[in-house]
Amino acid sequence: MNVVDLIRLEKSFGPRTILRDATFAVGEEEKVGLIGANGSGKSTLLQILAGLVDRDGGEIMVKRRATIGYLPQEPQLDGALTAVETIEAGLKEIRRAIDEFNGISALLADSPPDMERLLERQGELAVWIEHHGGWNTDHRVAGIMTHLQLTDPGQKVGEMSGGTRRRVALARLLLEAPDLLLLDEPTNHLDADTVQWLQEYLLGYQGALLLITHDRYFLDRVVTRMLELEDGALATFPGGYSRYLEQKGEQMAQQAGARARLLNLLRTETAWIRRGAKARSTKQKARIDRYRQLQDDATATGGTAGAASVAFTTEAGFGGTILDLSEVRKGYGEKRLVDGLTFGLKRGDRVGIIGPNGCGKSTLIRMIVGEELPDAGAVTLGKKTQIAWFDQNREQLDPEQTVYDFFGEGDYVQVNGVKRHKIGYLEEFLFAPSDRVRRISTLSGGEKSRLLLARLMLQGANLLVLDEPTNDLDIPTMQLLDETLAAFPGCVLLVTHDRFFLDKVATGILAFEGDGRVVFHEGNYSDYRERKDAERAAAAAVVAAERQAAATIAAPVPPKPRRGLSFNERKELERLELEIERMEGEKSELETKLADPLAHGAAGDVAEIAADYGRVDAALTAAYARWEELETRRVES
Repeated sequence: MNVVDLIRLEKSFGPRTILRDATFAVGEEEKVGLIGANGSGKSTLLQILAGLVDRDGGEIMVKRRATIGYLPQEPQLDGALTAVETIEAGLKEIRRAIDEFNGISALLADSPPDMERLLERQGELAVWIEHHGGWNTDHRVAGIMTHLQLTDPGQKVGEMSGGTRRRVALARLLLEAPDLLLLDEPTNHLDADTVQWLQEYLLGYQGALLLITHDRYFLDRVVTRMLELEDGALATFPGGYSRYLEQKGEQMAQQAGARARLLNLLRTETAWIRRGAKARSTKQKARIDRYRQLQDDATATGGTAGAASVAFTTEAGFGGTILDLSEVRKGYGEKRLVDGLTFGLKRGDRVGIIGPNGCGKSTLIRMIVGEELPDAGAVTLGKKTQIAWFDQNREQLDPEQTVYDFFGEGDYVQVNGVKRHKIGYLEEFLFAPSDRVRRISTLSGGEKSRLLLARLMLQGANLLVLDEPTNDLDIPTMQLLDETLAAFPGCVLLVTHDRFFLDKVATGILAFEGDGRVVFHEGNYSDYRERKDAERAAAAAVVAAERQAAATIAAPVPPKPRRGLSFNERKELERLELEIERMEGEKSELETKLADPLAHGAAGDVAEIAADYGRVDAALTAAYARWEELETRRVES
């Protein structure tokens, strides 16, 4: 059964069509990924489903009594409430259901004439509460807050960063456990470990899911169907992201001459995926050569020869030193962010910086670009090192400028010494010619990031410093950035939580591992995770062995068994025989009530009867065990 059906949906903003004759459904417990270019209308579609934006036409049918929960990219929360107060609000419906359940229990104690209807409703409520995890809410609140790194439950929402507010909103929604969960970029502002936890949580989620995300590993692991929104039309692709790539590539190959640039990107990524996990995790000594070979392979299998290639400009050349950090220390008050970091870059290094939120990743970046000074140690740039910096706050953007004017005066830009028309250059970044007159204030978050990256590539740098460049980017732009950074002959330092991106691009990982420890690991993200998992397994094995050895040494010598019974034990045995007989009778009565609660004139709460049955059964089991022990000693004496 479907939790929601959309039939011939229509939506436009002025002359721009967002949805055209869109028809699809989401089944109960189905997991669906929604993808499409920035600005295509993905968020609008979720807002329509959430009831926040009106549709122009079509029909939406929601399953009876089904609930819908929505996480926007920028949640609106009450700034006066604390984190825990906001999160607890997600339990409102669950607590209402529990109150109704208990109210029915009180009514049933008086044997009302409509008992059968009340019992039916109570059964429905019991199933709903169980489905939404309502019987163990305290445990769920603590667990979700821990996993989402919400360590200060008393912090006011108005004092939080944007990323922390998003995690609070996500925690509230997960506790609410709606029948249809709508998530718009839920992995933004989450570190890789938290993304991994959320991925597994949603995989086991008992409701339906429709999510927008650029995290390709997330899509591959969680969803069973992909929806692509393009030019107002929805296309469906069974399977996860890998299967989508194959189907999309086949589809585009049949459209002669169409979207040649995207076709090459798709084929490059498909080829990379097909290389397999072992090949992806090998050290990246010849990465640029492999990238060029993949380009040749894509062209040979139908790609358009001569398609333009985007690349960062590297006019600066290279010196002996690019970047060197020596015994760098940085902290604020009692908190140590970086403690004794020594690290350097050589030509071709692409290093991903990872760690929990607030650990100091952006602080390290600001020290490297010269916006902050270390407390101790030295940050040394080479004489020929020129930095191009992508700031996640996008402070370089003037909202009143047009896309065209953002690249300066005139109609041309210089790309690696070649004169290019702005419109053609913008097309490489998936901007249509008509986008040139749009004001930057009208762009989506991903379009703004794409625009910044386009200008960044013109700066003639040999060291790219990218702070969360993947936030808000759509998948086509992620593919474009993958390809470009993999071919860049200079050095790259990037902060990102995107595991797929790190596996494709990174040659090393700089990991914040707590208490100021920042450790460099060769290889990509999968290499890093494999190494850390092995270390944790080895450490756990050592601890287990130590505990086993300690238990063996400390184990007391069991006393010789006593034979015969004392006076008090003989009396206990007699009482046990009577008590067992009484409890067996009580258990039999409770079994009868559970089998047919209407057979008794004063039927009690079904849940209470079940609880009593469990209590009596456990007590009876314990009594039998004690009786057997005493009876055996009596016989042997």
